[in-house]
This record gives sequence, structure tokens and C-alpha cells, in this order.
Amino acid sequence: MSESKSPTIAVILNLLIAGLGHIYLGYTKRGIVLFLLTVLIAAISSGLGWIVGVILCSYDAWQLAKNRPAPFDFLEKYIGEL
Repeated sequence: MSESKSPTIAVILNLLIAGLGHIYLGYTKRGIVLFLLTVLIAAISSGLGWIVGVILCSYDAWQLAKNRPAPFDFLEKYIGEL
């Protein structure tokens, strides 16, 4: 899906808002789910989880843009997005 998309732009977008880089890459459902999970973790951890969530989302988007296995690939089974 992300053959012509820049990994750098995907990471920058994810650093701004978790999941935004995934939407840029064409993984809309995955981006929304990761955003919501990051918000939930941030709320539970008094905001510190936001930093971890953003970093993990950024790495995941980088891997997707490079057409490599990504940490959140298991979500495909639940959200039905390839």
C-alpha cells in the first residue's frame, strides 16, 4: 500500500499525532486504532504513555513504509486491513 510514500514523512506525522502517519500510508483503520490505544494508555499512565505510544507508532509506520514486518501487524486480524 505504501510503495510510493516516504517513511520520513510517515514518522514525522506520527510524532505530531499518533496514527497520522498510518493514515498517510493508507492504513486508515490501523491509524485510528493506534491513536485510540495511545490516548487510552496516556490516560491510564498520566500522560507518560503518550510518549511511548508515539514512538511505537512511529516505528510501526517506518516499517510499513519500508514494506517490512511491523510491530502492530497482529492488528490486521482484528481490523481487517492489509
